[in-house]
Amino acid sequence: MIFDTNVMIYAGRGLVSAKELIMSTQQRSISAVTYMEYVPFCRNKHELFVFEKMLKALQFTIHEIDHAISYHARQLVRQFALSHSMEMGDALIAATALAHKELLCTSNSKHFGQINGLILDHYLPVE
Repeated sequence: MIFDTNVMIYAGRGLVSAKELIMSTQQRSISAVTYMEYVPFCRNKHELFVFEKMLKALQFTIHEIDHAISYHARQLVRQFALSHSMEMGDALIAATALAHKELLCTSNSKHFGQINGLILDHYLPVE
C-alpha cells in the first residue's frame, strides 16, 4: 500500500488511528513526492530525523519518479486540472500508485476519485 502525504502527516502528528493503520500494513510505501511534501511539515531537524528513522525501521519503499510516472502524471494534470483541480503532487502520487499497481491510502479521496484504474483506501482520521 502506498500512503498519501496526509496519512503520513496524521501519523507524524501522533494520531493513533493513522499510526495503527501504518503499523498494520504489511507492504508500506510512499512516493518520493510524499517524502518531499512531508519534510516541510517537520518543525525541526529532530522531527525530520524521527520521520526518516520510522521509514527505515518500518521498511518503507520510496518509489522514485521515473519517465513513465512523469508522463502519466502530466496526462492526469492535463485531463483533470481544470475540471477537478488536479495538482502536480497528487498527479505524481496517483501515477506512482498506478505504475506500481498499489492501493493508495488517502484521506482526500476527492483528489483521486476520478482517476480510472486507481484503487483507493479511504482513511478517515479519527482519534
